Amino acid sequence: MTIGISNLMYKQIAFVLGAVGLLGLIFNLLVIIVIIKDSSNSWTPTNVVLVNLAISDFLVAFFGNPLAFISALNRGWYWSTSTCKWYACLMSTFGLASIGNLTVMALERWMLITNPTRPLSTRSAMYFASFVWVYALVQSLPPLLGWGSYGPEGGNVSCSVSWEIHDSTTHNDSYIAFIFIFGLIIPLIIILSSYFGIIIKLKRVRQRIGSRSKRELKVTKMIGIMITAFLIAWMPYAIFAIAAQYFHFQPSASIAILPSLLAKSSICYNPIIYAFLSSQFTQSFKHFFGIQDNAISRQQQDLSHGTWITLTTRIEKV
Repeated sequence: MTIGISNLMYKQIAFVLGAVGLLGLIFNLLVIIVIIKDSSNSWTPTNVVLVNLAISDFLVAFFGNPLAFISALNRGWYWSTSTCKWYACLMSTFGLASIGNLTVMALERWMLITNPTRPLSTRSAMYFASFVWVYALVQSLPPLLGWGSYGPEGGNVSCSVSWEIHDSTTHNDSYIAFIFIFGLIIPLIIILSSYFGIIIKLKRVRQRIGSRSKRELKVTKMIGIMITAFLIAWMPYAIFAIAAQYFHFQPSASIAILPSLLAKSSICYNPIIYAFLSSQFTQSFKHFFGIQDNAISRQQQDLSHGTWITLTTRIEKV
């Protein structure tokens, strides 16, 4: 597994893993804290799932990246075989939870846009958020119980499903089909169907969109971009995995590790997307850290300036 990877490339891999882990840790922790702590931010269904998604990404950065980072510095998996299996199980759980949360977001947007009188309630969103973790565990635990297997992946700096292994005793091929269908295909069908329904609805009511609906459309657009970014990050990894299992595709280790690094970088995308596209999150962020909005600051400066002129005029009259 280490053939074809130079010392320099291992250092570059370690740098990427370290940078992604640190940024993912900071960014997602900020998202969690800001949404939870800001008293002006009500617990909407979207916020419930956003926090759930940020938690799964934070856990990847907290547990996953440090182990892979140290392994890259040591030019191969540094930890025990059992640690490799548990690492792979946890990373699979967090990754599956992420796409599960994005699926719930798409459903919530579809329900709100197509039937605004009966949107998803906050309590229902919490049930869905809990179900996401159960659904992820149902898919990630089987290799620990004998169906499928976990092992080192390309570059041997991290562990995952043994995509390239053809083992009749563990029925690895059927497990990979299972996780591919229930972990990617079905969520993707739900996401695409939800956004297709949203587009159809918007075409019908284009002329009757109020200010509240425009705000909801901005959130819908933001979630759509988050989903797109996630799929761009994970699709190459999924394609490589399927090709390795069913088409005997065997790239060099230096090539095989690239989709894995791209997939791991997905933990940094969502907080950046929030910052640029969610005015509510930006306001919550400023409120939490005591940063004044520019418009408010200018108003206060104008008021202060006007007060000073008034006082000066009165003094001159006296």
